[in-house]
Amino acid sequence: MKKILLALIVLGAGAIAFARLNLLASQRRTSATHCRAECGRLASQVDELAATATDLRAQVEAKKTRLAQTLASPTGSAAAASALSRDVSQDSWTATSAELRLRFGIAWTNSAEYILLSKAALKNIYLQGVDQKGIVTPTACAVLGLTPTERATIEAALKRVEAEHAAWMATAVQRVEPAGDVLADYRLPANPKLAQQIEYEGTALLTETLGPDRTKLLQEYAGAWCGGHGNLGEKGIRFTVRRRTEGTQPVLWYQQEEQDGTSSSCDVSPGDFPDLLRSLLPGGWRDLAQREGFPLPEVFDGFQ
Repeated sequence: MKKILLALIVLGAGAIAFARLNLLASQRRTSATHCRAECGRLASQVDELAATATDLRAQVEAKKTRLAQTLASPTGSAAAASALSRDVSQDSWTATSAELRLRFGIAWTNSAEYILLSKAALKNIYLQGVDQKGIVTPTACAVLGLTPTERATIEAALKRVEAEHAAWMATAVQRVEPAGDVLADYRLPANPKLAQQIEYEGTALLTETLGPDRTKLLQEYAGAWCGGHGNLGEKGIRFTVRRRTEGTQPVLWYQQEEQDGTSSSCDVSPGDFPDLLRSLLPGGWRDLAQREGFPLPEVFDGFQ
């Protein structure tokens, strides 16, 4: 009986050991299969990287060849070649930069439509960036590199500012009874709080859309638009229309005086109505003349 029991124990232990060995063999086969797949993937990546490295080396060699050919050109100077091969001082770079731009095809005269300028030069150039209707001009779009989306965002912001300013003007403008040679007299008080709020909100939106550099340039280029809207309430403004007599022909002229003493004046003529009052008098001179009861010069005959 003992022998039979011992035999059963031995057989059971052998079965368990066999099952264990079989499981380990299966796990090793699975692991080997996974390792072979991973090795294949890594080998493929190595081949791709080798191909990329070969292509990059070819590009580098091609650029070195072009650079050597450029430097070997008889029209180039030793200073230009030296500037490309080592660090140079600002003075040396200034002396050679024009030659290098020419030789690399980016000279300021390289295009029939554009010239190459530095950012510093753009700050000293005035151009009309926004017309009196709040539309960004094509020139400003080209200079600032505005995308259609950026342009639409800016123009929407200008329209919103214009609407806010017009709503304020409708309640803030003061009409003074004209007397003597004054035919119309309107006063627009300053509202620095509103001006600062509009400026802050507008600058934040522009900076988010264009970044700080282009925002500063656009604000400079939009000076005429801001001036036409009374500098958005920064200063008090007085607008008058007056009559003067030159010989036997009465002539109308208008004056716009700002709180700081700045003033401008011009003869009343068709198509030259100040944008400052356009939101109050959409019909321009005809609306103003009808409201104040004075005749317009004969030059207006035939104009709508």
